[in-house]
Formats: sequence, C-alpha cells, structure tokens
Amino acid sequence: MSFDSAPVTCRTPLSLELTRGVAQSITAPLYRDGAAVDASAAAARLYDAAGSLVDSEASALSGTVATWVLTPAATLSLGMGWRVEWDITHAGGTVRHQSAAAIVRRAIYPVITDADLFRRDRRLDPTEAGYRGPESYTDLQEYLDESWTEIVGRVYAQGDRPSLIMSPEALRAPHLYLTLAIIYRAMGPERSELAGEYQHMYEAAWDSLRWVYDADDDGVPDNDGARRAAAHTLWMV
Repeated sequence: MSFDSAPVTCRTPLSLELTRGVAQSITAPLYRDGAAVDASAAAARLYDAAGSLVDSEASALSGTVATWVLTPAATLSLGMGWRVEWDITHAGGTVRHQSAAAIVRRAIYPVITDADLFRRDRRLDPTEAGYRGPESYTDLQEYLDESWTEIVGRVYAQGDRPSLIMSPEALRAPHLYLTLAIIYRAMGPERSELAGEYQHMYEAAWDSLRWVYDADDDGVPDNDGARRAAAHTLWMV
C-alpha cells in the first residue's frame, strides 16, 4: 500500500514542554507498517498562543528524522496554547503535523532507572541467580519511557501541568510500579497475576500522591511548599 493511500504515523506522544532559554532537541519521526519512514526534508515553526509565528527552522533534519534544535528565547511568555508545526517530506509526499506545546521554566524528568526496579524486584536483575526478567535483556529503558509517557499524560488529563510539579520525586512510586506492571504484562499470560498486583500498587500510589506545585507559575512553591493531593475529589451535590 502506498503512502498516497495510507497515512504515516508521526510519533509525538505528548505535548511538548519547551524550556525557555535552554537549547533542546525535538523530533517528529515518521513510521509506517512498524518501520521508520525516512524523511528527505523537514521544516518546523513555533507559534505562540495567539497564533503568531515566533521561530522557525527551514532545514530541520538530522539524518532521515525531522529534528529541530531550538532555544526558546528567555523572554517568551510562559504558558500553554503554543504549538510546533512541521512540514516533513518523505517518499510518499509531505506530512504537515502539529504538536501542542507549552513554554515552561523547567521541564520535569523521571527520577528512577533500572537500579530502582532491581531494588524493588530482584528477579529483574540479570546479575542475580534467580533472574526471571525479559529473555533478551539489555536494559529496561523502553519500559521506563512508556510508563513515564503514560504518567505525564495522566497528569495532563486531570488538569495539572507536569512542568509545575516542583517535587518530581513524588512520582517515583507510581513510575516504579507502573513500569513493573508493564514489564510483567509484556512477558505473557504466565506473569499476568504479578502484572495485576503491580498495577494495583500503581493505582494505590497514584491515589496517595502528594506533590509540591506552582499553580500560578511564578517559580515559587504554593503555600510555602506544602504538598497537595494530585488526585482531585469530585463532589456530587
């Protein structure tokens, strides 16, 4: 099936958080039939919340992947409603893709790695005699990345902004347990019970989340750094 009759996927799973005054690389890789689609040219543009063009790059390509290394000006207004728009040329034509974006003081980053997973579940450590992890172990980064993507998406879905969380360590337990659930779910039906246990632990950790937040985006924690609940209660009246 040609690209003319079947769309490609532009893999941009989350809204972009662009830290002002800091050089950063954003990408818009193309895929079709489970394989990468080579880009031959790409251009990118950054628009503010009013729709005005703020920055652009006519040649935003690294190898065969649409890539833009940009440094948002330190004077840009903080907030959501921004967008990055791409024009990406490949063998089947040109894709025009857009991603929602926000200009932020600082992006949020995960705080766990493989070693944290090993501390919680020694069976995943390939140096342990009782190793029962993935058959072809190199590292567990893909599982960490997938669970982090889901967690950041959940923060957005409940009306909060990841970049305004000033205590990223608060997300350690949910990230840890969701990663373990995803790992064991991927290992097949024989591990489904264990995957379910970690999924329940993830939900419990999420329900008990308390983080330091900066709701007015002034760079200072709300309420002198007092922690607030991440899960909001809906009162029926």
